[in-house]
Amino acid sequence: MKHLVLVILFSISCSVFAHNHQVQYDSLVEVYYTSAKKFMETKQYDSAHARFKELFKLKSIIPDEAAYYYGLNQFYRAKYKPAQQGFEKYIRLRGDKGALFDSSVYYIARSQCYEKGYVEEKQECTLCHGTSHSKIKCLKCKGVGKEYCSICSGSGVIISRGNMGDSYQKCYKCEGTGITLCSVCNGTTFQDGDCPQCKGKGFVLVRKECK
Repeated sequence: MKHLVLVILFSISCSVFAHNHQVQYDSLVEVYYTSAKKFMETKQYDSAHARFKELFKLKSIIPDEAAYYYGLNQFYRAKYKPAQQGFEKYIRLRGDKGALFDSSVYYIARSQCYEKGYVEEKQECTLCHGTSHSKIKCLKCKGVGKEYCSICSGSGVIISRGNMGDSYQKCYKCEGTGITLCSVCNGTTFQDGDCPQCKGKGFVLVRKECK
């Protein structure tokens, strides 16, 4: 069953959608698409699923809305993961201007609730404010700019074990101080790069209780 789901998801991801263009659809596209929606109207969701499978196998352009109705049909079949991917596919194709955008967002949340017990929402990262880039106090040295030497572990001395006893010499890396520049910020005391909180995405996923 898991293999079958993966095959179907691969099929929908590889299908050629109209992408908001006015096109003349092949007759088989119209037949399978119309048939799938009619089966959905009579709550014959497994039969509709079979039609969607045939639709996605075609080497023809198919309507963007097919991704939405595929997701909706999977939702009614209690297949929440592929349902969510169908709605997300529609949103990628049509954006927030699509007629079914609000409905897709709603069913994505419902699918997450039924599958996981909670909803994940994107929120702007509070550290980089959505820029994905940050300049913050170095997390490694806590803004000091220095750290204990990694060679001598802060002792300033390298100990060599030998048959005639131990020998001691000044650490070559820190020159006997036991302290070196921070390996992350190189002594500048701050980090500059991908935001560590959102990992450069500009947003974080926040879990919320299902309504």
